[in-house]
Amino acid sequence: MAQVLDDSKYAMGTGIFSIYEKVELPTDVKKRCMALLDLGNETLLANDFIILDFVPYPGFGNVGPDDVLKYSWILSESHRTLIYDPTSKRLIDELYTCSPEKDGSLMFAKTNKMLGKPARTSLMSEIVGKDIALKEEPDKLFHSVKEASMRLKLRGVSNFCVSAVFFDIPDRKLDEDSLEVMLTKALNKDDQKPVIESACRYDPQGYTYLHQSPKHFAGLHSYPGTLKSAHLSLIGTGAAIVSVLEDMEEVVYKSRRSEPTISIKVVAEDF
Repeated sequence: MAQVLDDSKYAMGTGIFSIYEKVELPTDVKKRCMALLDLGNETLLANDFIILDFVPYPGFGNVGPDDVLKYSWILSESHRTLIYDPTSKRLIDELYTCSPEKDGSLMFAKTNKMLGKPARTSLMSEIVGKDIALKEEPDKLFHSVKEASMRLKLRGVSNFCVSAVFFDIPDRKLDEDSLEVMLTKALNKDDQKPVIESACRYDPQGYTYLHQSPKHFAGLHSYPGTLKSAHLSLIGTGAAIVSVLEDMEEVVYKSRRSEPTISIKVVAEDF
C-alpha cells in the first residue's frame, strides 16, 4: 500500500491583501514594467521566499501606456500577484501562503517601507484543513457555490478577491493533470486572449497553478495527502468568480452522493 503524505503542517497559512494608492512608477512603459518586477522580487526576497516562476500579463512586449499590469509569482506552495493601474496609480498586492513559517510579514513590512502604508489591508488565516475549518470558521462553510454566492452576494458587478477551499476531493480529482484540465476549462471558456498560465508540481506534495487574463486572476494550490483539499484564490468581478467556482464544483464533486464542503471567504470587494 502506498504511503499517504502527511501534509497537515500546511493546514493553516496566511493571506495578505493590500491596496496602495498614489503609487508613482516611471512614465516610460518599459521602465514601469521593470520597476514593478523589481518591487515584487525585492520584497519577496526580503521574506526569504523561494521564487519558482514569474508570470507577466500583459507581458514585456507591446504594453500600452494605459495597460493595467499584472505580475504574479509562484513561490514554494504559495503565490503572489501585483496589479498596477497606471491611470488611477493604484497597486493591488495579494499573497497566499500555506506554510505557517512563511506568513509574509517581512515582505509586507518591506513593501510598506518602499510604498508607504496601504490604504486598505486584509489579513486572514487561510485554512485548508477541514477539521480546523469546522472548528474555527463554520460560518464560512457551504454545501454549494450557489448557497455561498447568495449569502455573500457575489453576483454583483463589483470587483472581488475571494479565498475558496474545496474539501474532501477524491484522489483521482487531486491528480495534477485533472486539476489542470478542470481549471483551464473553467477559466478559458469565455476569456479574451492572450491568457497567461504557469504551473509547478511538487512531487508528492501537490500542485500550483497560476492564471491571468483580462477577467481573472487565479491561483490554485492542491493538498493531496491527508488534507485532500485544494485552495483557490480568485480576483475578478462577482459574476466571473461565481462562474469559475461553479465549474470547479461541477468537476470536483460530480456524481458525489454526499454534500460537498466548500469554504468561501470574501477577502476584499469594491476595489
